Amino acid sequence: MADLHGVYVRTAAGLEEIRARAHNLTRPQRNLLIVLDGRNALGTLAASIGSATEHLAESAEALLKAGLIARAGGAPQDAGEQAEAVSAQALITLAEGFFGGRADPVVRKLEKAGESPAELLQAVESAAKLAKLTIDEPKAAQFLIEARKLIGK
Repeated sequence: MADLHGVYVRTAAGLEEIRARAHNLTRPQRNLLIVLDGRNALGTLAASIGSATEHLAESAEALLKAGLIARAGGAPQDAGEQAEAVSAQALITLAEGFFGGRADPVVRKLEKAGESPAELLQAVESAAKLAKLTIDEPKAAQFLIEARKLIGK
């Protein structure tokens, strides 16, 4: 069963599912996929989608099994811990969702990121600049916004 204290992010497949609606998700599963932000523990999202926590855990488990979400890190308690819970891998997953098959140069930049929030932010900003110049300016801008949310900046 999905951990209600865990923090989850959408995978590239999850981002695509929001656009394509290919998996015949239930309304609670789709709502959860949409509200996942990579910063809040799963259990705190129950009220925002109008779901009891036991149903939320079931929805999350289905999304995990379908590969639409992945665990981002620990169970953050405050803003400082939230930033530390984000890993370069969560940012890579986000980049792959935004840029698809063209994500490789962006991913390489993110793979070189350090572990601290400041280092992750620096890598994200550099990756977004690269994406803006070589892939797609609007997608790069949206990627930067979402990545900053994940990092907590």
